[in-house]
Amino acid sequence: MLKLKLAVVSALATIATLDAVPSMAQTPAPRKFTANTLQEVPLGELPPGKWNMTATLLVIEPGGEIPFHVHKGPGLRYVLEGAITINWKEGKTRTFEAGSTYFEGRCENHPAGTISARNAGKVPCRVVIVELVPQQ
Repeated sequence: MLKLKLAVVSALATIATLDAVPSMAQTPAPRKFTANTLQEVPLGELPPGKWNMTATLLVIEPGGEIPFHVHKGPGLRYVLEGAITINWKEGKTRTFEAGSTYFEGRCENHPAGTISARNAGKVPCRVVIVELVPQQ
């Protein structure tokens, strides 16, 4: 009888311990991650009003060109694939390759009457554009 009581006490203790310790399914092991800031640009004062944040995937085929345009709001760009060559209004030209970022402010960033950007490469260029755009 004593052996039976000890077995019952032992079983109850085991059950109590199992209830107190969460199972692996209840608490997954933490996974490691990293978060690196790719680019940060101070925006200063923005005109009053309501703004939308948009994310756009731009795809420029080999030999493709983007004509002159004016940006309604500021934004960051991240080149996923290929390369994009930007003509800046200050007269400089710069090529951004996969993995790089660049910023375009609101208003004019490119010289009027010229091509603003082009893909001079042999593969499509894919750029993620995240920008603020005034609501209309």
